[in-house]
Amino acid sequence: MRPPARRAFVALLLLLVVLPATPAGAHAVLVSTSPGDGAALERAPEEVVLEFNEPVSADLGGLQVFDADGTRVDEGAVRVVDRTVAVDVGPLADGAYVASYRVVSSDGHPIQGGFTFTVGEGVDASGLDRLIAEDDGRGWETAQRVDRWLAMAGALVAVGGVAFLALCHRDAGAWADGLLRAGVVVGVVGMVLAVPVQAALATGQGARAIVQDGVLRAVLRDGWGPSVVLGVGGLLLVAATARRLPALAVVGSVAVVASFPLVGHTRVDDVLVASVADAVHVAAAAVWTGGLAFLLLGRRRIDDPATQARVTGRFSSVATAAIVLVGVAGAALSWTQVRSVDVLTSTGYGQLLLAKVATVGVVALLGAYNHFRLVPAAVAHPDDPRAGRRLSRTIGLELVGVAVAVAMTAVLVDVTPARASISRIHAEVLDLGDDLQVQLVVDPNRTGRNSVHLYLYDPRRRSAELDPDVRLELRKPGDGIGPITREPFRAGPAHYQWDGTELVSSGRWEVTVVVRLDRFTEASATADVLVG
Repeated sequence: MRPPARRAFVALLLLLVVLPATPAGAHAVLVSTSPGDGAALERAPEEVVLEFNEPVSADLGGLQVFDADGTRVDEGAVRVVDRTVAVDVGPLADGAYVASYRVVSSDGHPIQGGFTFTVGEGVDASGLDRLIAEDDGRGWETAQRVDRWLAMAGALVAVGGVAFLALCHRDAGAWADGLLRAGVVVGVVGMVLAVPVQAALATGQGARAIVQDGVLRAVLRDGWGPSVVLGVGGLLLVAATARRLPALAVVGSVAVVASFPLVGHTRVDDVLVASVADAVHVAAAAVWTGGLAFLLLGRRRIDDPATQARVTGRFSSVATAAIVLVGVAGAALSWTQVRSVDVLTSTGYGQLLLAKVATVGVVALLGAYNHFRLVPAAVAHPDDPRAGRRLSRTIGLELVGVAVAVAMTAVLVDVTPARASISRIHAEVLDLGDDLQVQLVVDPNRTGRNSVHLYLYDPRRRSAELDPDVRLELRKPGDGIGPITREPFRAGPAHYQWDGTELVSSGRWEVTVVVRLDRFTEASATADVLVG
């Protein structure tokens, strides 16, 4: 194995195996439940309801309710309406209960979890966590990232090969056909494997999920069917027509590119902008990075120095235009998923995106160095082996960087978009000490008018029977705003509310809840709230 290939292999192992050791972020967020998590109810509820921050489906999972013995007490079918998932429960006796859910978010990512509640006085809910479905799906998450990398890498090589043959070297030999077929095979394998892996993750049933009645149909219906059909069909069309019918090969390339926006983050918010930007980004990246692979192999297989120099010069011009498109489309796509400069450094998605941008930037700088220095030298002196070797080495380094960037993209798709951190209701439980907690809810958590709700609880999550003085302190240290002090009104037992327009700009705010229990005792807690 050549040194650049070894470096790429090690980098891919680090990104696709080590990084998934931490749980993947879900993309829909559970906003509220009824009953609340840990709620102590005097009367039994008639239904259990979940509300998410975006539409979800329960075709591959569902919502189940169990008593302390593990017996199901939910009745009838699970109801899903937009962002709400609900199921009826039978007459519940006094005791402890657990609700366990598994749903799929709008962008195709599975979410699971659960919560407990009790009915009656003095009921102990400890030990019920064992009934909440929390299978360790990290192996399947890693498999999903690997097959996604295969699909992306194969598509880039295949589509880039069509562009290379059409724009740079129409008379390429059998070596180009072999590389193009390899890209097609790798891409098809990655795209086809995505279906059983998605079934395993969405149902929690592992490898056997694909043979369960209705699972395959549900997965294919949820965006994966059109994506796989377009992607695989396009790749096969490329393989069959790249030489003889270049126009049809271009049609196949368009189908491959169009398959990527059908699943993933582009399905939520600004769908048209995100989908177009994603398609352009993939197409330009294929022309640039896929073409690099053909150029590197061509420089080793083309014997005529003049032809080699001519092909190199043509590709350099094509790649320069493609790099500009990659940057423009990538910036537009990133904005649809980020929406705020602040979250680039304060969220995992933003940090990984910055790392990817830095990697692509280094590759682009290498490309610019090639374009302005090494390519002119190689074209001007086609018989100089030293100029050719230097150019081939830097092309190899570019490909290593591309492989790493594609691996980062495969991981990035599994991470909750930064926009989700600043575009949903903020709900957080804060510890005030002295056996007192407060649940802070900021709704809708956007610039302008917001409602802030405060719910006081004792350690068992029962409403605290207190009548304290409560105030809010709002600060935005990054802009030098605050403290802004406000006194919420009493909206109910242990419930305080404040409505106002003081959250005047997006980004990170510090919201401090101060509770005066008596003349001499004051408790406080601070939450970081990302305002959209």
